[in-house]
Amino acid sequence: MRRLISNPPYNMKWTIPPFAQLQPRFNNCELPPENNANYAFILTALDEIGQDGRAVFIMPCGILTTDNKQEKAIRKYLVEQNFIDCVITCPDKMFESTSIPTCVIVFDKNKDTSRITMIDMRNTYETEIREQNGQYGGASHEKRTYKKEVKVFSEENMQKALSAISERKNEAGFCRTISIEEAKGKDYSLIPSRYIERDDVEYKHREYADIIADLNRVIRQKNCLKLTMNETVAKSMGMYDLYLMCKQSAENNNGINESISFTGQKIEKENFLQMSKKKNEIKFENQSDTEISTILLLIMQMWKQHIMYLNLEENRYLVELRDALLPDLMSGKIDVNGDDVDKRGLI
Repeated sequence: MRRLISNPPYNMKWTIPPFAQLQPRFNNCELPPENNANYAFILTALDEIGQDGRAVFIMPCGILTTDNKQEKAIRKYLVEQNFIDCVITCPDKMFESTSIPTCVIVFDKNKDTSRITMIDMRNTYETEIREQNGQYGGASHEKRTYKKEVKVFSEENMQKALSAISERKNEAGFCRTISIEEAKGKDYSLIPSRYIERDDVEYKHREYADIIADLNRVIRQKNCLKLTMNETVAKSMGMYDLYLMCKQSAENNNGINESISFTGQKIEKENFLQMSKKKNEIKFENQSDTEISTILLLIMQMWKQHIMYLNLEENRYLVELRDALLPDLMSGKIDVNGDDVDKRGLI
């Protein structure tokens, strides 16, 4: 039995290879969309593990309920083929590098049951503080130690989840085992909370002020780097859709602000992408007075590497020019003191 564990890059674009539908990994279902490779990773892994293998993926929660036509068809295929053994939703902020909520999907191509165990662990966590040295931005950042709070599962809670999977348990507010028909009845949604019965304990949420503060912190991180871009160029590079999405998000946030006005708080305005009419304009601007955008630091590192490469290329051609000039100068073929200039324009 082959086993595979994967935490692939999330929501990245990919290029569909020629005749992809003829490849074994894709020939029984829809092709994943080019703008998101999440299911391409999964289908590739399922092909690799053979007929009786198991695979475990850590993925963004959006994969469980996306309405994209192709991804929805793939999700239906995975459910009806009885490949999904368990789905676990996890809290946000479990990774140091991102706060995105994630899930664990367990695939088993040789199950002894046609049921799927759903586990909701979004509120089953502990917190710990981790320290990490800065990685970009020069010595001042690299020598600085940053502290970050992350959410973790205790050994007890992990054992509880493993027991729920192996024994196919049902526990209000935590887990439930469902049939393929039940998943079909909910349009093949794989979000555990849609199937798990709520317990009698009143749902507790964080203070509104804390939630809104975290939301605004993320928005400020987005606004830290502003991109001004010519509209025509943006459309040719596939960036205009992002601009329209930002406009829609701003409208949505205005509506949310009306709903949360009782808190005395409001969601800040997003201001990280702007269209212009100036021909071929592409301009990045760091808008924060207190920090440098991490994206800009990455861009600067890439730019520096590119300049270093071009310097090497420049030096290579300068050496070639020197090696061409020296023999002609030594032979007198080129007279640097004369009035005549070699027609080849070397001097």
